[in-house]
Amino acid sequence: MDWISPIFDEATYPTNLPWDSRLSQHGCNQAQELSQYFVKNNIKIDRIYSSPLFRTLQTASIIADKLDLEVFIEYGLSEWYDPLEAKTYPNCAPLSVLREFFPRINPAYIPITKLPNDGETLQGLQKRLDRTTQSLIDAGEDLKCVLIIAHAASLVAGVRALIKQRNAVINCGTCSLTKCTRSNEGWVLELNGDTSSLSHGSENNCIFTEVAVEDGVNEDEMQINNY
Repeated sequence: MDWISPIFDEATYPTNLPWDSRLSQHGCNQAQELSQYFVKNNIKIDRIYSSPLFRTLQTASIIADKLDLEVFIEYGLSEWYDPLEAKTYPNCAPLSVLREFFPRINPAYIPITKLPNDGETLQGLQKRLDRTTQSLIDAGEDLKCVLIIAHAASLVAGVRALIKQRNAVINCGTCSLTKCTRSNEGWVLELNGDTSSLSHGSENNCIFTEVAVEDGVNEDEMQINNY
């Protein structure tokens, strides 16, 4: 919503926190279309994990309503804590506040990863998602299909952690669907930012490229179009 109305008010920021804007109506429509895709294709999801930010929880809750599931908040899926944006870290509201908006949140779940309390490099983000994705796999051995709702940066880092390809190009338009399946050889990328479920197709797709940072150390740097 802050792409449409950058004014800091309750209509855009229900939790009154910077970076924690709600979805636009178009974003809600996209989430509805994605939920219909799961129903139409008889895709059974065992659990939904979501970043703690409002817009991801909106997406997760729309899908959870359709599939009659709970939502598990996982802090490790949160946005990148860009050290250059120290005054606007994407902090989240307390669980008690979020449950007022999203009653499908499971209040008993204890997140595997804590929210960062300081800025993190992109290498730090990748390490966070390495830990988070592996911990979710270890904790969910009895689950066959898990849906993760995250952000462009955490989605890319999480998929790269699964398929063990640090420079893989991962498409992440708004409400796109990326699918990884496990085989005897490891995790395989089957869908890469698929938007076939969305009536408007791919929108706001992010682009990640390799650049050299100022101190001379090469790391994955993020360059974003329309994000």
